[in-house]
Amino acid sequence: MKLPTTLLTTALLAAVPLLSQAQSASLTVDAKANIFGYGVSTPAPGGGGGGVVAPVITLDAGTGRSVTFAASGLAGWGGSIDNGPDGGGFSGYTNIPSVGPISGFSGPLSGGLVGVFIEAGDISGLAAPGNLTYSSAADYGLASYAPGLRQVFFIGDGLTGTGSGATQVFHIPDGAGMLVLGIADAFAFNALAGYYDDNVGSYNVL
Repeated sequence: MKLPTTLLTTALLAAVPLLSQAQSASLTVDAKANIFGYGVSTPAPGGGGGGVVAPVITLDAGTGRSVTFAASGLAGWGGSIDNGPDGGGFSGYTNIPSVGPISGFSGPLSGGLVGVFIEAGDISGLAAPGNLTYSSAADYGLASYAPGLRQVFFIGDGLTGTGSGATQVFHIPDGAGMLVLGIADAFAFNALAGYYDDNVGSYNVL
């Protein structure tokens, strides 16, 4: 992914060197990475396991920031590994409600790479915002997006098409201190968040 001056941390929050604006960083997002796990005491209210802590990128303060992604790899559910970062057909539609301060996620397909921008510090007492609207697959192919704080947003492979097209731009909301990358999962992808423990594979994000 390409970011303004940024400090990367792994899923265990161990720091790696500071990057300049022109550099890229590579990050592995485990299929068990729980996008809803921040600011909550129960990261898997629907059961089935809370997976692992999702990778975090700590952002320098500023305005007018944006990020691009290039994601690849395969993930799967219940033993099969056939899902690319744009999502697969295990469920034709995902509909997961909010968890604590993190919004829900609704959109076509299932198991794609998603992200959420959050404030630095304790967010546990904050209310979840409304979901972003992804009513059809075409909504995943726009040139740019501007998610709000704590709104889970679709990243996929970071291109306007699946494996093709232009690089999409994601505008970072003012006040965001961290970017979290993970998967939105639930029983059959249509229930309370959870069921991460049977996920396999990972996505590689540049």
